[in-house]
Amino acid sequence: MSIGAALRQSLRDFYFNSWRLAPANLLWGVLLILAIVAGPFTIVGVALFILLVLPTVGLYRMGALIARGEPAAFSEFVAGMRRHGPVSLAVAAGAAVLAFVLTTNVLVGLHEGNPLGWFISAMALWGLVGLRMFLTAFWPILVDPDRTGIGLRQRLWLAGLAVIGRPIRMAALTVVIAVLLVLSSVFFAAIVLITVAYVAVLSSRVVLPLVDEVEARLPEARRAR
Repeated sequence: MSIGAALRQSLRDFYFNSWRLAPANLLWGVLLILAIVAGPFTIVGVALFILLVLPTVGLYRMGALIARGEPAAFSEFVAGMRRHGPVSLAVAAGAAVLAFVLTTNVLVGLHEGNPLGWFISAMALWGLVGLRMFLTAFWPILVDPDRTGIGLRQRLWLAGLAVIGRPIRMAALTVVIAVLLVLSSVFFAAIVLITVAYVAVLSSRVVLPLVDEVEARLPEARRAR
């Protein structure tokens, strides 16, 4: 499925499941508002921003179920947070640390003002791009109902496989998601009620078939890795 087709299909998916997805997205939005009110530089605010990972993974669970053609009841939102919450928090924490290191390298390299510094900045910037693409692939894989029997290591490997195997598709999806989130930040009601749930469905529509396809091309021993 192309990105354009996935965008249209995800709109239909959201429309027919809006009475389940919108309330879940609203809970995500309420937590975001509380985090903003508490302040991004306070302990409470930072804690609330970190906890946003939990409703996010719940929304991705619903999106993955919809992409797989399975029922996505609101209870799956809660089940997704409970089942995948600890892993999602650990992965998000690791990604935040890595993003901080890469961002620091970008700034330090630019500050150096010489070819070596520019090279370091460029490599760190590409690292940030790759990290964002990797996370775009990882969240649907984490909650994929067709992969309940595999561990975190295999899920991380599959996310990397998706990025390496289909870099242009994953880059396009990552850019589309970034644009949607930026636009929704301007129209705040959209991100509170719609956008995160829509992104979860869209990501699942693109990533899960892509991973199925790429994985099927591997030898049996490597698929079971």
